[in-house]
Amino acid sequence: MRVHEIMAGDVVSCRAETDVGTAARSMFQGRFGTLPVVDVHGKVTGIITDRDIAMAVATRQRNASHVTVHEAMSAHVLGCLATDEVGAALRLMEDAGVRRLPVMDATGHLVGILSIDDILMRAVDRENGIDSAAFVNALRGICSRPSVEPAVDFPDTATPG
Repeated sequence: MRVHEIMAGDVVSCRAETDVGTAARSMFQGRFGTLPVVDVHGKVTGIITDRDIAMAVATRQRNASHVTVHEAMSAHVLGCLATDEVGAALRLMEDAGVRRLPVMDATGHLVGILSIDDILMRAVDRENGIDSAAFVNALRGICSRPSVEPAVDFPDTATPG
């Protein structure tokens, strides 16, 4: 089974210069927690999550409308091709500890997004799909990965007293 058979193809994205408030509204309205970041040509340049936004706003003394996606996104993007096997994409998710992958064409243009939910709902236990045990093992790997937090200097907000 190929990624293009189960991926979400009508994916919403944003640009690096978008403010995180606008990105958060898009996530809220679409009921998803990740936005691929694309350049003017539609090529994937990053990815931002709702958690990235929360941490960016929490660690800066600026309103969300004054923090750009570029400041909060991850520029190291793991993705897959629409023609990749779903099993290969699942292994990539497991190895990287991520729940979603941007799906690109051969030129790097965004064509969709593949989530662990897509795999569960459409590929597990299907003929030519993913074995349930392989899915559970991958999910264990994704969920057991400790998140690595960047070193952040929080502003001193304590009042003298």
